Amino acid sequence: MGYTLSLYAGAIMRGTRCLVAGLWLAGLVVNGPETVRACTTAVVAGSATSDGRPLLWKNRDTDDRRNQAVYCADGKFAYVGVVNGGDAAGLDIWAGINSRGFAIMNAASYNLPGGEDTRGEGRFMKLALQSCATVRDFQALLEKTESGKRDVSANFGVIDAEGEAAIFETGPSGYKKFSASDPALAPRGYLVRTNFSESGDREAGTGLLRRDRAVALLEDLIGSGRLSAGSLLAEAARDVSNGRLGSFPLQNRKKGPVWAYTGDSICRYDTTSAFVAAGARPGEDPLRATAWVLLGQPLCGVAVPLWVAAESVPQEVAAGSENAPLGAAATAIQEVFYPDRRGDLAKYLDVQALTDPKRGWVTGLLALESANVQAASRQMDLWLQVPPLPEAVAAFQNQLAKQTVEGMQSLLQPPSPPAGHR
Repeated sequence: MGYTLSLYAGAIMRGTRCLVAGLWLAGLVVNGPETVRACTTAVVAGSATSDGRPLLWKNRDTDDRRNQAVYCADGKFAYVGVVNGGDAAGLDIWAGINSRGFAIMNAASYNLPGGEDTRGEGRFMKLALQSCATVRDFQALLEKTESGKRDVSANFGVIDAEGEAAIFETGPSGYKKFSASDPALAPRGYLVRTNFSESGDREAGTGLLRRDRAVALLEDLIGSGRLSAGSLLAEAARDVSNGRLGSFPLQNRKKGPVWAYTGDSICRYDTTSAFVAAGARPGEDPLRATAWVLLGQPLCGVAVPLWVAAESVPQEVAAGSENAPLGAAATAIQEVFYPDRRGDLAKYLDVQALTDPKRGWVTGLLALESANVQAASRQMDLWLQVPPLPEAVAAFQNQLAKQTVEGMQSLLQPPSPPAGHR
């Protein structure tokens, strides 16, 4: 039995929280490739962040707009991760973090040899979360699957509780490691990848404008000493700028209807979720590593924290047949910002609606997220002093998720008329 299959089979025999179908494990069921795969990602060494925590970030673009979250205990290590809508079994994980503080995400790469039609990135990341405690373990997994039949073509970003942060540009056979701690490769302690690999064909690939914009944003955050999970979500994941067109919708409000094309922005119409893993500091309990999950287009949503230690995810983000409440609220707001459903017009952002001072959409959403970041920080300080039981962690994350959805729903209510008006 092959390495991958034997590990999965062992997980089934041990029992699972996430049921994994045997037919899928045997390779008899294969998910089709996504049409839209244009993610923007980064990994950051703890030396470059304001709080010393390594970071992993992914803005995910996909045809499935109902991204959701799962908790799984079907391998050596338990983990939480982002999945496609309805994938309650967690068959494909598109970004996640496990109980040892190891986190992983991917961006499809379109310029690696042999990677023209790969389908297995989600399953490979599931395997990594099940079995890897460190970045070294992930590299060993790549070595063990160097058969030319690894069904991936991706830039995998990984961090761990030892402070390592790296990108592995990985094809069906062969990979190249880039460490965020290598001053020759990452002089400022971070690495950005979109949909091409530095080790691949330099004439191919996509996402050049998004890569350049992400680099500029991270440079600003590091230069001002503000790079953290919160600022990454607030200022990078939500960015709808296009420097080539001189379009900066969040900064430039004009009178009258103004439209912005976001097809080449970090936060695109097709962006369906954002994920930021804030790793544990070296020597800290790996269970304190936090997964920040934002369902829906980041501009329209609010991130909530998840912890593997909770041994569950809130129902507001949980995978199921219907859109998760957090994602549904973001979708309702997106319909305000992107009101035209006709063909390519659906990809044009209504800047007038976005910046309407009477509604205060962006201010309101950022306030909800900032409150989550502050509450999580205070709670983490308490947990570092007195380790909590799983039910206490679950209760806290559930409370924040519930308050977040309620806050987003309140923003969707029409503003009250001024006093004296009917």
